[in-house]
Amino acid sequence: MCLRVLNNLNSDYPVTGRNMNWFRPIEANLFQFPKGLNRQGLSTKKAEKKDLDPSVIFHWKSKYASIVAMMGDETQGYATVDGMNTEGLVVNVLYDTPATYGKPKHYQENCNISILRWPQYILDSFANVNQVVNYAKSNTLQLIKEKIPEGGKAKDLMQDKIHLAVSDLHGHSAVIEIKAGELHVYEGKENQIVTNEPDYPTQLNILKYWQYLWGQTKPAIATPVFTVPGGISATQSFERAAFNLTLSDPVQNPADVLAQTRALMQNGAIPFAFNPSKKEQATCTRWTNLSDHQAGIYYFLNPLNMMPVWLEVDAEANQCARVKLISVNNVSGELDNHPQLQGSMSDHLQSCEDPFKS
Repeated sequence: MCLRVLNNLNSDYPVTGRNMNWFRPIEANLFQFPKGLNRQGLSTKKAEKKDLDPSVIFHWKSKYASIVAMMGDETQGYATVDGMNTEGLVVNVLYDTPATYGKPKHYQENCNISILRWPQYILDSFANVNQVVNYAKSNTLQLIKEKIPEGGKAKDLMQDKIHLAVSDLHGHSAVIEIKAGELHVYEGKENQIVTNEPDYPTQLNILKYWQYLWGQTKPAIATPVFTVPGGISATQSFERAAFNLTLSDPVQNPADVLAQTRALMQNGAIPFAFNPSKKEQATCTRWTNLSDHQAGIYYFLNPLNMMPVWLEVDAEANQCARVKLISVNNVSGELDNHPQLQGSMSDHLQSCEDPFKS
């Protein structure tokens, strides 16, 4: 199950980590987007299939440049999974089993947006968590469901069910869940850890139980128990990440904060080919990303490669560009992890069309 951890133990230098877990190989691209892009909330082709007039599709113009990890390909389309903009706002998209959406609004102008493009709208439009929260509490956009594009050989695509975690360079955090098309916001620096399920209020209630056992509440338990489940379910992943973060000391050196966050994510990762139930396709961590809010650097770690890659968010970027980090052959399903790619990806970017232009 996916895992997001905001390491804000050092409030001056927060770093957000995310493990992307999935049950089959998925294509991964790193996109660089400039500000000033004119975008629409649903592709013209899919709007036609849903019998939606172009006038009711939401349009916006990006205020901020961003670096974004995307699933999908040209055939299936793309979905923003994670990203960071030039203001240090980070968006992490996680699967959310309890999520439910409303129906498209066929007669309300400029209001319908795909759930796959909505996270990009957040990155394009807001500078910090407070702005996102204020928007979410008065949201008038209608979120339209779509199948999640995985790229490559993937068939029978999963129906989208997502929630968002947002964090910023001040260490602020919010989780936004969708129930019957309405946005529910859980704001607070203490909302550091998010997994797929259960719903976020239940995750927080689970945390209260463990915080008591670990001696973190008042009145404190007389004999703290420093233990936690070690399994791979969403709940166990949440508990283990909370255990490691809660009982860790803040570190002062920015490089140490980054290393600390990387270790937290590795501890919560599912190893490649780990398959206790002997399923045909076993879930594992396909990649980990780290967002350094202050430095404006977005790191991508493929567990099947030895070296990480990264990109710095460029406020002066003047065109869309991308680099493919994981490829899946659409016939054989064979993976190409592009192991020759190491370090900064700035020289590997190739100009491309904006996938959300139409």
